[in-house]
Amino acid sequence: METRIFFNPGDSIANIHDYNEAVRKGQIFKRERRNDDLVIAKGPGDEEYAIFYAKDAAQKPVAGQKPYQIKHKL
Repeated sequence: METRIFFNPGDSIANIHDYNEAVRKGQIFKRERRNDDLVIAKGPGDEEYAIFYAKDAAQKPVAGQKPYQIKHKL
């Protein structure tokens, strides 16, 4: 089952083309900030994976947000 969640694209921590590199960078970032859960997500038609703070997610779209599919949770 596909999980869609909404983020403001400007809130992304990083945008990376390679999925494995996105996971690696997310793990490093999380290690430095232990209290913050992260997600790696990809929007429809996006070529890059985006890393977001999980707490910034919305279940329903708000102005300026677009849908992303969660690929990995950290």
